[in-house]
Amino acid sequence: MNAPKFDEYVNNKKDKLSKNTINTYTQLYKKMFKHFGKEPVDIDEDILIESIKNDMLTDKGEIIKNPNTLTSLFNTVIIVKKEFDYPITKLLKAKENLLEDIYDHREAQKIIKANKLPSYKDVKKHLKKQFDDEDHIGYILNFMMQSFFTRNKDLDIHITTSLKLAKDPNKNYLVIRNWDLLYIKNVYKTAKTYGSMKFNFRDRKLTYAIQKFIESQPENPEQTEWALIQNANGFPLDETSQAKFIRKHTLDGMSESDIFKIRVDEFEKKGDLKGLMEASRRRGTNLATLIKNYSLTMKPP
Repeated sequence: MNAPKFDEYVNNKKDKLSKNTINTYTQLYKKMFKHFGKEPVDIDEDILIESIKNDMLTDKGEIIKNPNTLTSLFNTVIIVKKEFDYPITKLLKAKENLLEDIYDHREAQKIIKANKLPSYKDVKKHLKKQFDDEDHIGYILNFMMQSFFTRNKDLDIHITTSLKLAKDPNKNYLVIRNWDLLYIKNVYKTAKTYGSMKFNFRDRKLTYAIQKFIESQPENPEQTEWALIQNANGFPLDETSQAKFIRKHTLDGMSESDIFKIRVDEFEKKGDLKGLMEASRRRGTNLATLIKNYSLTMKPP
């Protein structure tokens, strides 16, 4: 892709945008470049709007209809045009017009998801089976997802036996002590908003699973912590591999987001506002966002 203006945009923003964001913009810009045969930034607004809404194809060769994808395409060309002071008024309006479609699409997906997801009773049975089957890693992961409403990043946990050893602010810890357990959540999606979190609690089965997990690790007198999510050689997995690792231990390969939706749905069915508020606190998500993005039944105000 010979796109000097896009390359200039990326170079100007490389210190302000994350690597994942730049990669996303690059993929979408390449898709439009391939469609038009030249840089989208140089194409007239009306032509862009008409083509993005009616002609752009998915990787399977089908017309793109998902309003979220269409919005992402509009966003990508808008930010580059804005960098070079090109007109974007019509593009912004076209993107705004997709908001209602996005809401309708989200509601439709909720209905589909609600009909496909297992029940909370099912995920609890899966958790019990993991304990009975001595799947200690799976039990720890699913316990944390069901009880602390964790995202994948939150589950990148280092297990240790003393609070004195849990001092790295760039790690999450699960500390097993004589009298209780302590979950320290430093690294998670909304950490900049909510800061470091600590939860002390007791659970006999989880304590047992953690003890057995530690016993299963290679003996090393100098080792004081153990990564829960690790490869065959005992090294922590990078972020891109963690989701796949976690799904191997969930019921039907569900994501952490699916499990959270099941838990939220259970609170809603029981009218348990206190439970919803605690889920909001533990996950680090405000209640309005929780209902908007994870509720299978309730609609945001």
